[in-house]
Amino acid sequence: MEMKDWYKLTFHIESDSEDIIIWKLNELGILSFSFEYLIKNQNKKEVNIWLPIESWDNNSRSDFENIISKILKINDSKNKFFKWSIIKEEDWLTSWKKYWAPELVGNHFLILPCWINLNEKFKDKQIIKIDPGAAFGTGSHPSTYLCLEKMENILFSDKKVLDIGSGSGILSIAARLRGAKEVFAVDNDYLAINSTNSNFQLNFGNLNNLNTYLGSFNEVILKNQLKQFDFVLCNILAEVIKGMIPNIYKCLRNNGEVIFSGILNSQKDEIIKILIQNNLKLLDVSSRKNWACISAQKASKLA
Repeated sequence: MEMKDWYKLTFHIESDSEDIIIWKLNELGILSFSFEYLIKNQNKKEVNIWLPIESWDNNSRSDFENIISKILKINDSKNKFFKWSIIKEEDWLTSWKKYWAPELVGNHFLILPCWINLNEKFKDKQIIKIDPGAAFGTGSHPSTYLCLEKMENILFSDKKVLDIGSGSGILSIAARLRGAKEVFAVDNDYLAINSTNSNFQLNFGNLNNLNTYLGSFNEVILKNQLKQFDFVLCNILAEVIKGMIPNIYKCLRNNGEVIFSGILNSQKDEIIKILIQNNLKLLDVSSRKNWACISAQKASKLA
């Protein structure tokens, strides 16, 4: 298999800028990154971002610097603020792993990178094993955390579940662990579909009860006539969620529920308004840092 090299971009930010950087990176489809507290200053964090060299030429990197500079309102010379280095594939695989650790979510879930042995004290948890590869996260992002926290209090036994924007497959795996009878995962990135399949296999030893679809949600749902779901899980950006809500309503069974995450607190009121306009009843809103998680229900049709 051909090995590829990576750019590593490093810069420092104020800790309260972390959420807006995460939001922008997700919006740009950049999912290989980490944040570390600086030992000498706990109010600042070091940001590390890995970008495949083959996809990022000089102009692309300069444009990216401009985007980050604008968000952070940087006045200093970009040459002083941004530090670029080149990481070989084998070095990247090693250096990337040091930023990962087991992640406790809520009261029941433990997200476990596949190269780390399970500590005895976590044996009573529901374990989600993840091999993030080169692209996807392990649940430390507040939006994923909020979804999982919501899911641990739901009975999925014998339920039919749809995971929109499955990424690494964390939510699909969690639904199956919680008893879901059948899981349908949709993503418009073939790397995400591969990651969902491989991580599902890693956890259950097979791909039974998992159906994956490559493409945009609105296209996949219509083409494959997917409907009558008990639960829909949707952890993607708010701007994308808006255009999906009408078809999410259509693919839910009566009394079916949807969990939305990936929404900034400043965006939740607009999302709630669209839900109500589409006859989805608001059930709950929770938040973590600057992110919100919204659950809603498709009410039964009146006789």
